[in-house]
Amino acid sequence: MADNHEVSHGDIYHKLGALEGKLDAVISSVSEKRSDLAEAFKRISQLERALAKWAGIALAASIIVPMIVTAAAPKLHFPTTQPASAESRQ
Repeated sequence: MADNHEVSHGDIYHKLGALEGKLDAVISSVSEKRSDLAEAFKRISQLERALAKWAGIALAASIIVPMIVTAAAPKLHFPTTQPASAESRQ
């Protein structure tokens, strides 16, 4: 038996309208995700710049601090004490 399905222009327009609505929702969702992704990349970029700045500061400090300590070492006099011998403790 052959099914006798008749499709009217109204049915086609109805299905096209539903499809168009779903497509608009997908486009809107993709656009929203794209803006969220752009915001995330912007924040990551800011974090990377801040990290690079602090890495540069740490590098400069690792070079400058030993130079300062080396230059100041001859002027620093630390008191030295001789360890007490076993005889003097008794």
